[in-house]
Amino acid sequence: MKHRWSEKVRSPDGHSSRKVCERDGCEIVCVSRHEFHAGREEHWKEWFRGSELIRRGGNVPSCEAVEVCVDA
Repeated sequence: MKHRWSEKVRSPDGHSSRKVCERDGCEIVCVSRHEFHAGREEHWKEWFRGSELIRRGGNVPSCEAVEVCVDA
């Protein structure tokens, strides 16, 4: 299952942006960071659930939305 991302919200200083998976139960936060080090721009992403950092860089963690089954 793919994430359903919210609109991106940029920080006032322009050094990061964040978006949230809006699927029930997932709510992973993707923070995209932009900083300058030694005269060059660096970019990386971090993924959080709540306040816990679950990954820095690499591939997007899987969506862990809760699927609701309804008996017909």
